[in-house]
Amino acid sequence: MKKFLSSFVAVCIVSSIAVANVSRAATCGVPTCDVEAQILELRNMNGDQRGMFAINLTNQYKNSTDSAVLQNLYDLAVELHALSTELKDDDWVLRASNDLKNAAIINLAKYSEVNGEKLVGFYKEFATATFRYNLIAHWQTELANIEDVKTLNELVIFAEGARDHSYAVADEDWIPRAATSLISAITIKLTSLDPVHEGLYKVALSDASQALGILPFDRVAVLDSSSDKNLIVSFINSKLKTIVFTFNHAEISGSKIKGSGSTANGMNTSFELEVDRASGDVVGTVFTTVHDRIEFSGSQAFSTRSVFAGAAPKVLVKEDILGTLKGELAGVAGTLKVKSFRDNVYSATFVSNNGSIVINFTGRFYPKNGVLSLTSKEELKLTLSYRVNAAGVEQWQGASFSVKTGTIAKASFSAQN
Repeated sequence: MKKFLSSFVAVCIVSSIAVANVSRAATCGVPTCDVEAQILELRNMNGDQRGMFAINLTNQYKNSTDSAVLQNLYDLAVELHALSTELKDDDWVLRASNDLKNAAIINLAKYSEVNGEKLVGFYKEFATATFRYNLIAHWQTELANIEDVKTLNELVIFAEGARDHSYAVADEDWIPRAATSLISAITIKLTSLDPVHEGLYKVALSDASQALGILPFDRVAVLDSSSDKNLIVSFINSKLKTIVFTFNHAEISGSKIKGSGSTANGMNTSFELEVDRASGDVVGTVFTTVHDRIEFSGSQAFSTRSVFAGAAPKVLVKEDILGTLKGELAGVAGTLKVKSFRDNVYSATFVSNNGSIVINFTGRFYPKNGVLSLTSKEELKLTLSYRVNAAGVEQWQGASFSVKTGTIAKASFSAQN
């Protein structure tokens, strides 16, 4: 009976503290206006009361998205855990303060502005692997709704830091694997929304590679084919308009691209290159059974990223791109007819005004970015964005590039009246 009365009194005291917290929150906007004074008050209670205090706050604010409230709870939880450790409270009391801290951290990590380094810091604060995994899983779920390139780049920083920390603290393998999976998913989305890698590069062979006596290449074209061939990379001699090497099904991971294949005469080859996402500079190597290493370097002459840049003057929907556009491609006047026969797949045909040129395309439309990305026979990429031109007129404008000739051409179209 005595133990029951003691517990009853503890609950009553904690309940009165909870009421006080609500009142304080109404006056200062956060659960605890004076953390130092609150800790002093808790020091004069017993361990059970401190534990119940933490549990009550965890339950009360478990769904909060207010950064100020969450930061206040975090600061309080850190001090409370230190106090309980000092006073040698029972394990459940220490867990209660940790749970309060973890709950505050995970909501801060979910609802604060996305900052990669801060997210890594939050991740390192978690006392258990379960909370660490839950944060990775949260961003895996949220990824489908994110189309902001800056946010995606910050999430790459987070996922890489999370993976490194999980390895460092010896988490079970499935947790860093989840972080790696998140990195891959973000990279795929980044290459779609911020295709800095896709385009045309002017390159030169190293002196040692030129001495090999091979047919030299001075252009490298990287094209997202919008087909089952995925990423296509071609090494081109632009003077002779000849493809020296070409690769289908190339893979990209971050800024690195690699692939393997064989030439028309059956020689096996592979390549790897790395793109500086900031400058567009590229370095790489082609490996063959005959010449071993063919080294090259250079800079980007054109990237479809430049077409994605900026913002559409209005919110677009599917119907905004369907129909007939009038304009020119590579200096040739004509029309571009765009249709969609399947969800998220767009077909288009460019016909010159004299009817002598007909080019069929297939690709994707990004309504939030106002971008139409089309490919013809895995050889020609046409990327258009809906923007306001220099004359103040809204139109579709962009460029095309060829993986066969290594050339770039401007394109612009307007809706036909």
